Amino acid sequence: MNSTFAQGFKMPGIPFIKNFTEEDVNYELTVFGMSQNANGIMYFATPKALLEYDGVRWNSYTAGQETDLRAVFYKDDKHIYTSGHGGFGYWSNNEKGGLKYRSLFFKKPLKHDTLLPVFSRITEIDGKIYFQTFQQIFIYDPLLDKLDSISAYKGFNLLFSSKGRAFIQDSGMGLFEIKGNSRVLIAGTEKQNIHISGVSVNGLNELTIVTKENGVWRWKNEIFSKLEWGLNTILEEYLTNDIQDFDKNKLIIGTVRNGIYVVSSEGKILLHLEKNTGLLNNAVKRVFADLNNNLWLAMEKGISYVQANSYTNYLTDTEGKLGTVYTCYLKDSLLYLGTNQGLFVKNITNLKSEPELIEKGIGQIWDIEEVNNELLVGAHEGVYRIDYKTLKVVHLEGGAWNFIKNPKLDDIMYVGFYSGIAVFKMIGGEWKFQKKWDAYGESSRFIEFDKYGQLWVAHPTKGYYRLRLSEDGMELKEHEFYGVTNKYVQINAYLCKIDDDLVFYNPKGYFNYDPIENTFTKSKYPSELFKRIKGINSVFQCENIFWYSTPKSVGYVFRNGTSFNNYTEQFFSIRKKHLDDFNKFERINDSVFAIGISNGLVFHNIGNKQKDKQNDPITIRYVKLISTNDTIIAPINYKGVIEIPYRNSFLSIGIALPKTPIANSLKIQYKLSGLSNEWSDWGYMTELTFPGLSPGSYSLEIRSRGENTINSKIVKLEFKVLRPWYFSNVSLAVYGSLLILFNVFYRNYFRKKNKKQLTLMKSAEEEKRNRQEEKFERDKLKIEKEILLLGEENLSLEIKKKNSELASSTLNNIKKNELLLNLIEDIEKIDKEVLNKSLHSPIKKIIKKINYHLVDKDDWLTFELNFRNAHTDFFKKLRDKHPDLSSAEIKLSAYLKLNLSSKEIASLMHISIRSVEQSRYRLRKKLNLPQDGSLVNYIQTF
Repeated sequence: MNSTFAQGFKMPGIPFIKNFTEEDVNYELTVFGMSQNANGIMYFATPKALLEYDGVRWNSYTAGQETDLRAVFYKDDKHIYTSGHGGFGYWSNNEKGGLKYRSLFFKKPLKHDTLLPVFSRITEIDGKIYFQTFQQIFIYDPLLDKLDSISAYKGFNLLFSSKGRAFIQDSGMGLFEIKGNSRVLIAGTEKQNIHISGVSVNGLNELTIVTKENGVWRWKNEIFSKLEWGLNTILEEYLTNDIQDFDKNKLIIGTVRNGIYVVSSEGKILLHLEKNTGLLNNAVKRVFADLNNNLWLAMEKGISYVQANSYTNYLTDTEGKLGTVYTCYLKDSLLYLGTNQGLFVKNITNLKSEPELIEKGIGQIWDIEEVNNELLVGAHEGVYRIDYKTLKVVHLEGGAWNFIKNPKLDDIMYVGFYSGIAVFKMIGGEWKFQKKWDAYGESSRFIEFDKYGQLWVAHPTKGYYRLRLSEDGMELKEHEFYGVTNKYVQINAYLCKIDDDLVFYNPKGYFNYDPIENTFTKSKYPSELFKRIKGINSVFQCENIFWYSTPKSVGYVFRNGTSFNNYTEQFFSIRKKHLDDFNKFERINDSVFAIGISNGLVFHNIGNKQKDKQNDPITIRYVKLISTNDTIIAPINYKGVIEIPYRNSFLSIGIALPKTPIANSLKIQYKLSGLSNEWSDWGYMTELTFPGLSPGSYSLEIRSRGENTINSKIVKLEFKVLRPWYFSNVSLAVYGSLLILFNVFYRNYFRKKNKKQLTLMKSAEEEKRNRQEEKFERDKLKIEKEILLLGEENLSLEIKKKNSELASSTLNNIKKNELLLNLIEDIEKIDKEVLNKSLHSPIKKIIKKINYHLVDKDDWLTFELNFRNAHTDFFKKLRDKHPDLSSAEIKLSAYLKLNLSSKEIASLMHISIRSVEQSRYRLRKKLNLPQDGSLVNYIQTF
């Protein structure tokens, strides 16, 4: 067992104690019985309820009149037996994490009953459960669900159990062992008139028997005798209430007037706790050792928890006399404590020793160090020397933070003050003040030498100062400041020694100093040593132990070769009480260290480092499904998928680590698949909340771990957030049906509407089309008309053109013929006048040639061609109507069509005008024109 009692060196202080009062838990805490389940959950029997505590939260369970309880015994989750006034029964865990009661026996109070039976003790032997009153023992067989009983001869005292055996005292009859449904007298005990408080089995034929007022006795091989223990005098004075086996052959003894004693098998007091050392009060009614061998003590109106199985003890200032402890030092058996209220001393060999104030006139103490066999004290008033239990002045000057020797000069020491550094020299076996350096005046709470002999000062809010000293160590030759303007420096700047190497650290990292370049360089080893630990503000190395603190934690790293194990869970209870960067880790002996806290001192024994172990898994205590109107408690042991109504999608999940000692704690990590695939950060949690989850399937995984342990097994919770009722399958089916009906109605309605609309549109479209067609026709007619008019115009123009060409051609022919005729006349006139007869013949030829051209058929053909172009159907129509016309008459008709005069016609036809007139006359007759009819007008009709 990793217990205070297992150490060769007795640590100062006492184990961690936590008191539970009725105000703390809001329940009545008159506790008569205690038990614990396999997961570490505690059960307490009280007059008003069965109380349950999981290390975080308290619950109470009642069952009417049967809840005036006096005893509780956990068998398994389905059988948590309780008994009290009138009867007994058992509780079973339901699926939602609550308890349901079943009564096995209960005697209802009647009018004339004076007292009901009180079942004050429960134990188990060989699978049977024993319930004890002062007159009977009821024996319940769970397999047969059957009750038997044993009656007292005179009256039973109390039922005791130890190592699987049960005992009971019958008043005046002796001590009996219960075996099955009978009892067997422990020979020799019948002769003693003693009140037995408890029995512990040492062996087959050996018992330790603790009495109420007659100390401790031993029964061995039928010999019953009182032990010669010094403890007996104490127990006889303070009386015994209850005992329990503890660890290996140890006993816990609860007294009526003086708390508890933990004693060895030889009667040596290993631990004594009472009200002045932190218990709620001195009257301990019942004692109980839990799964971790830590103690639960039932008082009259409360419970005290004692973490006895621990490597950590506490010297706690419960009355405010000691104050905040900043430093301590163990000299022989005297532990000196430097606090904000002065210097105290405590003798650790005396269990009852209280810290004594050494000097009333001295206030704040910052440091206690032994330097060259002188025990020095750094105080607000200056430097002092401890001479046994007295203080002697060394040097008075405000604020002595610390002491450090010159690494090369054994007789030179430096003291960091509020304002600067002073030099002290060992003279005549005593430290004497020499001087204070005028050139440097900063507060020097953190000072260290580097391997180059330079003195460094870390000022947390400013940076680092490097001081170069003279060879004799007396003078300050130069100093240089490295502030936040330096790329390696930031506020919260500290320094420490790691393996004799000076390390500078701040939020930017860990660094070493390079004197050649006068700069800082990254230091890899500390970064690996303190990996994943953020915000370190103090470091203290002791061989392979590296103590550290951050604003939120205290712990140490244990170095084992190249592996580093981090331990913090033992210091969970002081995480808000330590002194931040004022922490000092003092080595008391080889394995015990002391840490000052706001209300005392913590002692921790490094002990043998355990190998990595897997933590116990977390326990889910409840799953609440919360809405604005109600809260549903979901089952926590359900193997399937929990279905969650959409309106209750705010989840609150209570978790606990009941097996973890109260002063320790484990960190929790979770992952909610369906929301995120990433694990959360590790943290101290007792409840997980997931507000407003969307519909869908989720898987919650939770695990725990200490700083140096293997992750626990993962606890899984599967659940599904249902769609809201308006998105349920039924609703969707209804919506689908309505949608289909609506679609059918909509389609029919719009089909009819569209049909009507289509008819109207068709009608309108048809009317529009008709209008468009009419307009088109009108436009077409208009265009055709315009085309026709244009055609007519073109035709008219063409006709005009052709007529013009015809007229021009005809006119040319006429002029030509007239010219030729005139030419003939002139030639004939010349011929008559010429006397030379030889010219007559040529002249005749010329005249003949001219005449030939006057009747040239080509002229007529040209005329006819032009005439046909201008008057396309003239000849056809004229012949069709008057087929008997001669070609000469047709030609005359063509000339008349052109409205030519007889003279012009005569010229064209090369005839006389009279001939033309005659031809006109004959033509009239062939055309059958009346006398008054105009030949030209008639010809124009063709």
